[in-house]
This record gives sequence, C-alpha cells and structure tokens, in this order.
Amino acid sequence: MTPIRKKDDFAGQILHVMPRPLLAELAPHFLLQQLIVTDIGWFPEARYHYRERPAGTPEHILILCVAGSGWLEVDSVRHPIQAREAVLIPRNLPHIYGASEEDPWSIQWVHLQGTAADYFFSLLPENVYTVPATAELTAVLQHHFRECYNSIMGSFVQQRMIFITQTIQHLLGHLFFNNRLFSPALRSSQFHNLDSTLDYLRKNIDKPLTLQQMANHAQLSKSHFARLFKEQTNYSPVDYFIRLKLQRACMQLALTRQTIRQISLAVGYTDPYYFSRLFKKIIGKSPSQFRADPQNSYTIQPNASVHR
Repeated sequence: MTPIRKKDDFAGQILHVMPRPLLAELAPHFLLQQLIVTDIGWFPEARYHYRERPAGTPEHILILCVAGSGWLEVDSVRHPIQAREAVLIPRNLPHIYGASEEDPWSIQWVHLQGTAADYFFSLLPENVYTVPATAELTAVLQHHFRECYNSIMGSFVQQRMIFITQTIQHLLGHLFFNNRLFSPALRSSQFHNLDSTLDYLRKNIDKPLTLQQMANHAQLSKSHFARLFKEQTNYSPVDYFIRLKLQRACMQLALTRQTIRQISLAVGYTDPYYFSRLFKKIIGKSPSQFRADPQNSYTIQPNASVHR
C-alpha cells in the first residue's frame, strides 16, 4: 500500500510563496542583498507531511519544530527531530524530511537566500543539521514568525519584504547567538552551558579568581574547562574575567565619583598602579583619561596581552 504523503494542505496552515519576478525586482535593494525570504509558512499537526528533494533547493531551509516530532534524512542517515529543535538544511543539499506518523510535527518554516544566510548556515558544525532551543527561545522564535505572517497580509510590497527579511535575520541572531543550548564557536566538543560560570564570574568580580577556582565551579578539569570556555567565547577564562572586570571599572569611572583606588579594589586589584597599567593596555587609555571622556574612550583591545 502506497503511504500517504503530503507537501502541504494542512488544516490551519499558513503558506506564502513570494513571486519570483518580484524577488528579482526587489533583490537589488541594499537591505535585501544579503538576505531575502523566498517562502515562509506554518504547518500545524502536519500529518503525512513529506518532502523529498534529490538535488536540494537553491535556498537554505529553516524548520522550527514547535510540537510533535519528525525526521530529516541526509546521505542515507536519518536524524530524529523533536519539539524545540530547529532544522537547518543548507542550499543544494539533497534531503528528505517528514512528520512522525505517531506524533506529527507542527512546524514554522522559511526558505532564504543571500550571503548573510550563507554565513548563518556555515556556523553549523560538519554533518550537524539541528540546533536545540529552550522553551523560552522557541516562544521568541515563534513570535518572530507570526510577525512575518501578520506583515504580509496578502501583499508583497517592498517595505513589507524588508521588514520580513530583517525579522528573520533577527530570528537567526537569536537562534545562533542568544541561545543557551548552542554555541556557534563550538566545532568539535560537546556543548557545555556557560551561564552558571559567567554568573559566577560576575558575582565574584571583586575577587582574584584563579583558573582552578573557575574550573572547580564548573565541575570540570582545568584543561577541559579552559578549552571549552575558549571555544565558546574566543577568550581564555582568565582573559575574559579581566575584561569583565575592566568593563565594570569603565562603568564606575563614568557613573560614580569613586577614586581609582576604590574602583581598583572593587574589581579585585589591590595594587592601583597595576590596575592602571592593565586598564591602559586593554582599554587604550588610562583610567583618568577615560573618566575625562568616557563616550570616546571605550575601545577594548581584543588582542591585547593581559599577562603580568
């Protein structure tokens, strides 16, 4: 018996396919050159949903599973998809996907093109096609999808297309860079959520924490913790902590009348002269110079050495 398979036509669905002549007309606009939405939709309880594309599509595909489950098959490997997971299928990648028969998924989805889309999709580790999301983040992403649907309202005029495209780019920013369950910097290791560590550093900004103390808090070996932290922040734990201290010092210099010695002690440096030298090396100006003109002085040097 031939299985039932459906591309669309689900009860309550939303489906918008942008006219290709219109996309060609809008593409030269500078706000649409890096990213443009070509198709977008909502398929609730999409029983029998199935798509097979032997040559892939010319657009990248983002599918957000908000309920139920489904699957994605790439290179004969099937990947199960659960609620609160985003599926990202790069352009021109042959693939098959479908809803679970027992618990069919409800999905928000969008097709997109452009160099910004290329960049976001390049952030995925090799052979990884899913990004997890918390319940809170999933709600935020759904809100952005709904904003797009409400904006279209049967019309594809330029201002609405710009709004939709900017909204989807904002959505991608949330998924990749404001996601507690995923780090685009992580390429080869198991993800380790750093929220607790970062909160620990903020709460102990007045202390001279060592790498060993940070690793102990994270319940990891010192070497493993340092590697994971660097992969996810691009800074060593100690360098990150120093910059966190100097950010706090900048705020206090700009907003309070505390002396440099008081501020130095407040961020964990008992020697104000060493603090001043470190501040100038990282910020580019001395604490006194920064206080005199804070708006034009806040330029943390990303590659400055912070070793004693």
